[in-house]
Amino acid sequence: MSATEKISVSIGREELRQAKQLAGRLGLSLSTFISDAVRQRIEAQARKQAGLEVLSTFPPGGLPSQTEMRSLLARWSGSTGSRRSKVASKRAVAKGKSATASRQRRAG
Repeated sequence: MSATEKISVSIGREELRQAKQLAGRLGLSLSTFISDAVRQRIEAQARKQAGLEVLSTFPPGGLPSQTEMRSLLARWSGSTGSRRSKVASKRAVAKGKSATASRQRRAG
């Protein structure tokens, strides 16, 4: 467990009420709930910064089109399918078989 520090913060009453309620439903303490939210925000900012750094490597006017950007975002987010199916597809292609045939054999 990482070291913690007790702090005092100001939060709106309604936000606090909702945070307590949601933390309770999730079986978390309010401290854990808030720590998780802060951690997620930090990670999101790091991902955004990494993306901006990638974009800064493109020459002026050489940025991807909207279609290319959606494709990149889908690939980077992993929304193109499960890791297992991607690995199975790669193996099947390497063996000269279709991914569909591999899935059918597994399902059969």
